[in-house]
Amino acid sequence: MKSDLLDHIYCPDCSGVLTYDPNEGYYVCSACSRTVAARNGIPLFTPPPDGIVPSEKLVRGPDVGTPWRRANWRFLTEQLGELNQGSTILDVGAGRGDFANAFQGHHVLTVDVYPYTEIDVVCDLTQTNPFRPAHFDAVVLMNVAEHVYDTGALLNAISDLLKPGGSLIVAIPFLVKIHQEPIDYVRYTHHALERLGAEHGLETEMLEGYYDPVFFLEEGIGNLRNAILPIVQGSRRYIARALLSVLQSIANTLKNVIGEGSSLPPAEVRSKAPTGYHVVYRKI
Repeated sequence: MKSDLLDHIYCPDCSGVLTYDPNEGYYVCSACSRTVAARNGIPLFTPPPDGIVPSEKLVRGPDVGTPWRRANWRFLTEQLGELNQGSTILDVGAGRGDFANAFQGHHVLTVDVYPYTEIDVVCDLTQTNPFRPAHFDAVVLMNVAEHVYDTGALLNAISDLLKPGGSLIVAIPFLVKIHQEPIDYVRYTHHALERLGAEHGLETEMLEGYYDPVFFLEEGIGNLRNAILPIVQGSRRYIARALLSVLQSIANTLKNVIGEGSSLPPAEVRSKAPTGYHVVYRKI
């Protein structure tokens, strides 16, 4: 258990003070006597959803992963640099701590619906909220919102947790394949993201799309190679394999010539096909 965790959480039923009994292995409310199960000191306010497949621990960093992931790092690092040192931040859907190294100099709590060893609190914020209201300087939501069925309930909870003037920092994919099935539910346009924020007391301070057409070309080549090529029969398979090799060579050359994608406001680009969006909301 993080040493100061009890300073940030309380009983979601009555707002009473929680204490932790290491001998019994659970948390208990001093006011209403509610007990909260724990695993290695991590409170479990909600059970993990059915059918979830735990993510593997992968090496993450500013120069690791897809262009979209690297763009996420640049965006998050820039936004965290705008905060005062020592700001209190809640990383929602933190998983295996993909962005943990970006939070240096700040006080960070992590929450997820699954009890990963890297998590401080297990909780589905659309069901219950054990964090103190108006408590956080910033909340981070990196590639998480698409995995939440009731986005409105999540934004309501986050809005309650932010201090006035606090920021919600979001990365959310748009044209990205279905992943972490079956918990992958939505894709939003930038128009929808602005409206969602306004409906939950959040002003859109910054919104940019990440545009990388070569990424989609490579995704298409991968789909053809893995899903279509195996079912092509006879001589057509050899022809298709040769053409795919040519396409891959073209994609590699294009990447070297035009570079990776760009992060731009949607109004400044002709393409309406971003890989995803970066958004900064401000608590009104």
